[in-house]
Amino acid sequence: MEICSRLGPRALAMGAAVLLLATASPVQAQKPAPRAGAMRAVDITDAHGFQQPVAAAIIEIPASWQPRGGVQWDRRTHCVSNQLRFEWLAASPDGSQAFELMHGYNWQVQGTQIQMNPCPVSPFDSARTFLTAVVQQRRPGARILDYRAVPSAPPTAPVPAGMRTRQDAGELLVAYQKGGVEYRESFKTQINFTEMQGNVMGGTSMVFVQRAPNGQLDFALGTRIASSLKPNPHWMALMKESTGAAERRFSSAQSRAISNWHAGEMARINAKGAADRAAIRSQTNREIGQIYSNTNRNTQATNDAMHRRSLEATGEYNTYSGQGGEAVRSSIHGGDRVLQHPGGGYSSTDDPYYNPAGSRELERVR
Repeated sequence: MEICSRLGPRALAMGAAVLLLATASPVQAQKPAPRAGAMRAVDITDAHGFQQPVAAAIIEIPASWQPRGGVQWDRRTHCVSNQLRFEWLAASPDGSQAFELMHGYNWQVQGTQIQMNPCPVSPFDSARTFLTAVVQQRRPGARILDYRAVPSAPPTAPVPAGMRTRQDAGELLVAYQKGGVEYRESFKTQINFTEMQGNVMGGTSMVFVQRAPNGQLDFALGTRIASSLKPNPHWMALMKESTGAAERRFSSAQSRAISNWHAGEMARINAKGAADRAAIRSQTNREIGQIYSNTNRNTQATNDAMHRRSLEATGEYNTYSGQGGEAVRSSIHGGDRVLQHPGGGYSSTDDPYYNPAGSRELERVR
């Protein structure tokens, strides 16, 4: 059962996200800024995802603006939809105005999670709660001025039988001061929610962010930039192949683990029954004991892993590998992300954006 692939690759939703911005009107009226004038097309580059750099998308920005960033990959996570990360920004020469693509996020809605699903658990049940969390993480202290729902783009892929879907798109307008300047910033996204057998998944391909000094936030310019975003078909094919292979690897490993667990349980039950009947079926007991011994030698690593997972389930903790190779235990109630800090301490969180300076995220022992 390919739990992690239910939503499909996130980048397939790029067109829907662009349509979301292209059809949306501003949250709050702002004094129009001077027209941006000439535009120029620039690449958003995936520099490390494949054997050589490749343009993931093309986008138009004001001719005088400068872009930075691109596409990143986090292949450590088993939640395949969270491996792809857009982190790109274009800014005016003085840095006061900018248009940014922040990476999206996929999660299990808290209260509906299942253990077989490798995606993180978060409480976000709407576009508003998700965007509020993004603002709190990326713009600490920003004041929320307004929120409004915007028209949702329809799903870009067929919905499997037995699955229910809904879309929730919204825009959050915030204010903050930086360098003595009062800024206005708009955050937009569309959340796709899917439900199958009670497990609800939420996901967005990316968050669109536009900022300018108060009174200069030109929503028409933001819409113009967003609507120009076009994915590169060649990169899309590479991305689909890569994420599809990752999904298949995880699904195969998951199936093997379940099969090995079942085989181990059957071996244990058979061995116990044989021992109980040892007095009258000694020969059968010896044969089954030999089968169990052979199986145990071949599956010792799997049994050790299952034993550790049983202890983790009983103790309600997960085990992570520390920087020095030591085992670090973290309660499942504290969050799926565990970070080791420069001083040697540890902390856990569900916040996907929490990355204190000098900290390192630990990898869970599988």
